[in-house]
Amino acid sequence: MSNQSPEQLCNDLVSQYAPGISRSMLIQATAQALGNAAHNASFAQQQQNIIINSNTALSTSIIHAIGAAYAKK
Repeated sequence: MSNQSPEQLCNDLVSQYAPGISRSMLIQATAQALGNAAHNASFAQQQQNIIINSNTALSTSIIHAIGAAYAKK
């Protein structure tokens, strides 16, 4: 067995593993943030495409309605 006290052993283990664990946690948090940003950008683009498509459909129907009303005169 070791001649170290439990407190010293614990402190040695923490000082040995803490930097690696901290780096891993930072990388994981950064990856999560970048993933969320990519999902948000994709969602915003999809919403924009839906709005553009609905505006195109409404504009086309208005133009057809105007054309039909003008053709009756």
